[in-house]
Amino acid sequence: MRPTTYRITIDGRLSERFAASFDGFAQEPGDGETAIVGLVRDQAQLYGVLDRIRSLGLELVRVEVDG
Repeated sequence: MRPTTYRITIDGRLSERFAASFDGFAQEPGDGETAIVGLVRDQAQLYGVLDRIRSLGLELVRVEVDG
């Protein structure tokens, strides 16, 4: 898998503490949601980000390939 830009949207806004958990990803606040956008190297990294979202108790809205 070549690096791909993903847009992972969660419900609500990220606090500074939670935002720091996604180092290397841009946070784009929206209307009641926050998109976490960045390059993902491989499937293992994608699963790691999704697992981090779950472990922080954040609600996943959608996962999209950006571009």
